[in-house]
Amino acid sequence: MADQKNSPFKDKNEFEKELTSFANRFRTTIAEHSTRINSYFEMSCFNMIVRYYELQGYTASVENLISGRFRFKCSPTGLLENFSYMRVTKDEKCYRIYHNASIQSAHDNDVYTTPDIVVSEDIEPTITTDYYKTKKRFSYFPNDRMVTFCEAKHLVPFPELMLSFIGTVNELKPSCLSLDEQENESEMHIAPSLMMSGTHSKPTDKIANSLQKRYLVNLLSDLFVDPYITVFSLLEVNNLASLSSKRVSLIPQRFSY
Repeated sequence: MADQKNSPFKDKNEFEKELTSFANRFRTTIAEHSTRINSYFEMSCFNMIVRYYELQGYTASVENLISGRFRFKCSPTGLLENFSYMRVTKDEKCYRIYHNASIQSAHDNDVYTTPDIVVSEDIEPTITTDYYKTKKRFSYFPNDRMVTFCEAKHLVPFPELMLSFIGTVNELKPSCLSLDEQENESEMHIAPSLMMSGTHSKPTDKIANSLQKRYLVNLLSDLFVDPYITVFSLLEVNNLASLSSKRVSLIPQRFSY
């Protein structure tokens, strides 16, 4: 692993070990590894979100294996039917966790964006041939079928990154911009989350805390540190903002300034 005192970046081999551990937990193998470290970080964050739901009492299962392997979707392009996903189940309620699934805007049906991690209702994606100039097929989830989403950025936090994330929340989950609204009161779906590998500076920590006080979001940093002993541990996971709570997420940060 890279020197954590000076860099937020994991060595590629460390990510590969994490993905192997993920595969072993669900008795499968991983296909279509990207060579880009950013994609490895997205896969690692995908695993963290699966872990979040397991800690909330959901049972996770692998779905849509391709040639017997779990295939991550390492690009916004491509049909979802050609990639694997996770299903999480609790009390007969089921949801899907996708990597790079396109979502329809909450404001305009002709606008789409593709978060790195999406939790949807347990339904098949919608297919359209109206998205591209050609009749090429495009798969997506209507906005009202999306439950929540996360962005995974293998970057040191900086103001524009965090503020642009709020723009994505406005486009996809505008109800989370008001702490007066509550959704899914009986279920602990994670609130929209920006997952960053790097460590906050003092200025960006102030921005993160301000945004988390105003909106129902999580802005998570330091995820190159083992997340299973930090924010996604059994002791800390309920400090994360969820759609079922007005609780404001103020996860303690570690500083390098």
